[in-house]
Amino acid sequence: MVIADSGAVERHGCAVLSSEEQGWEVLAEFIAEGVEAQDQTVVVGLRAGRATELLRRLREEQGIDPGPVIADGQLVVMDEAVSAGFFGLPVAEVTALVTMQVDEAIMEGYRGMRLTGVYPERGIGPHELTLDRLVRGVPLTVLCGYFMSELTAGELAQVQGLHSRQVVDTAVFDDGRLRITRPRPGWLRLAGSWDTGNHGVAIAVLADAVATGDRDLDVASLRSITPAGMRALLTGLGGVRLRRPHDIVKRLAQFLSRPHSPEAS
Repeated sequence: MVIADSGAVERHGCAVLSSEEQGWEVLAEFIAEGVEAQDQTVVVGLRAGRATELLRRLREEQGIDPGPVIADGQLVVMDEAVSAGFFGLPVAEVTALVTMQVDEAIMEGYRGMRLTGVYPERGIGPHELTLDRLVRGVPLTVLCGYFMSELTAGELAQVQGLHSRQVVDTAVFDDGRLRITRPRPGWLRLAGSWDTGNHGVAIAVLADAVATGDRDLDVASLRSITPAGMRALLTGLGGVRLRRPHDIVKRLAQFLSRPHSPEAS
């Protein structure tokens, strides 16, 4: 067995999620980091049908073709039934199962193993203390996801106390439909749906950001946008640059760029 390094305590982290969009963002980024680092990644806790959405996000937003990494075993996504079984295992069996999986990953040439997902029930996952012990003894990195709405105030404090690090939420706006983050200086990331209900706030947030120099807008995760929102991005925000637009955004931008194009959706 390979023994973990002295920084193992930092390898048990959590993400307390304010929206589903943030959940996809955190999961996709953690998996992408694992692919780059040559770790094997195991994802647990996804509800039925959600694996397809995760794979789409990896392809469109992280630039990772999930087919090869699944085929060679670098990415393993447990289905809902298997995940439920995992959460229901006693401590000794979880310890043996995860240790065996890490050893197999090392023998197959991976640097180590990553375990992540979103706990699918209310409250705190049953294996936090077990995983905290495991990261200290084997090359395992764990990121535990919890939706804030599924935790009481006491449980939230407990989750934060059980983990050595917490993913920092970089959102400058998140209403559960549209999420705007600042991934790095000069850039904003738009994710989710821009609709009539959040149009005014989105414009105000972007205008403030543009005024301070954030002009590159990553829109790979922008699933839908109203014509009024698209026109504001094209002409009303002082020279922003749309980065990584997918086909829907491209077609709407091209349509609205034509002379006298109507603004009806």
